[in-house]
Amino acid sequence: MNGPPTDVMANPWVRVSSRRYVHRSGACIERRGDPAVPGWYLIPDPRGGTVHRFDPTPQGCDDAFIAFCARYSP
Repeated sequence: MNGPPTDVMANPWVRVSSRRYVHRSGACIERRGDPAVPGWYLIPDPRGGTVHRFDPTPQGCDDAFIAFCARYSP
């Protein structure tokens, strides 16, 4: 999942950091450490909309990518 940023067609996700991935559509998946509700968050639209929370585990991160592919990929 961590290819060169110029290879957007082969890999539409860019790993910005170990806690944030950005899709070419502008969507992002990021790990937030808010003590009240930590987790991986899928933000499908950067302009607003429904944010989806997943467990703060490696599986939660995988689940966020699966959810994006299932619901938001063209």
